[in-house]
Amino acid sequence: MLKDLLTPLTDHFDFITAGLYGNIAGGIQPYTLNRFPDINKADIIIIGVEEERNAIDNKGANLAPNAIRQAFYKLFPGEWHLNICDLGNLRETELPEQTYINLQEVISLLPADVSIIILGGSQDLTLGLTNYYDLNNKTYNLSVIDAFIDSSMTDNEIDNENYLTYILNKQESQLQNLSLFGIQSFFNHPSKFKILDQLYIDYYNLGVIKNEINEVEPELRDAHIISVDIKSIKYADMPAQTKGMPNGFDGIEICQLARLAGIAPKNRIFGIFEYNPLMDQRLTGANLIAQMLWYYIEGKHKKQTEYPEVEKSELLKFYVENEILKLVFYKNQKTKRWWVEIAQLETNSRLIPCSEKDYQEALNGKLSKRILKIINKITI
Repeated sequence: MLKDLLTPLTDHFDFITAGLYGNIAGGIQPYTLNRFPDINKADIIIIGVEEERNAIDNKGANLAPNAIRQAFYKLFPGEWHLNICDLGNLRETELPEQTYINLQEVISLLPADVSIIILGGSQDLTLGLTNYYDLNNKTYNLSVIDAFIDSSMTDNEIDNENYLTYILNKQESQLQNLSLFGIQSFFNHPSKFKILDQLYIDYYNLGVIKNEINEVEPELRDAHIISVDIKSIKYADMPAQTKGMPNGFDGIEICQLARLAGIAPKNRIFGIFEYNPLMDQRLTGANLIAQMLWYYIEGKHKKQTEYPEVEKSELLKFYVENEILKLVFYKNQKTKRWWVEIAQLETNSRLIPCSEKDYQEALNGKLSKRILKIINKITI
């Protein structure tokens, strides 16, 4: 039973009064002691995970879910036509490994077409999210927003600094693509970048994204899971972290990324991790995460009303040829989104998300970094 894996929200949240004032909480269907919402009618489901036992130097992250709710539910909603349920928090377990298992089980019990917001907790919980796809033999793409490449192997125990290693090394893994956003090179050993290149893993340094933030949209567009470490945000905008990051995304940029995550047609799970309320003076961090959630839901609304999937025949088609291969680019005139097709390299031709910049570079006889990685992935 789903309820056996969850604990209801307490009376800290006055949903009735919020409804009278028009706050977001007034439109939420919560799991309380007296009521369990109809999840079959939900478009978005919120679940908190109070897990920090595998967090290195971030004790207090287990307090995050309810602190985030306090800030988020005070906001006013957009003109959304979405049913949102809050199923409270995952029940505490004896071991963090059991938390990963229970998180996977909860996701398995939810309707397949619902979007899920996970309020962590530490980022190693991402492993539990990927387990859902692996154990159900569902291929998936994972996007991680973080300043650090969490793939260190200093010991044999999983933690929030090495969980990516476990995801990449799982024998039963259904992972198709991993992409990393906001990487700050000086925090990561050079050998990590060599490994990423060998595995054809997409990664974008912080400076690149800040200059052209929309260039990461194609990767986010294809992501089933999007995992955000709040250490990707600079300390001035996110003081609720144990590592004071002088550089990182600012509040506007991280909200832009959250909105792109919401618009992404394949996205099912959006998780925010490593927020520490004990470090959050004046609740700056909680308020920023609340705004990230607002923009993510706004993106879901836009996806529903403005971003319908269209048939291939309805897209504008552009042929670009060079001495090596023929590329066919496609553009959706309504959404301005682009795809590329490399027919001669695949038995079953498919459209791969790209950007207008990729098309322009191809016109000039140059294959962009994204196109080159696509070709390498197809041919290995």
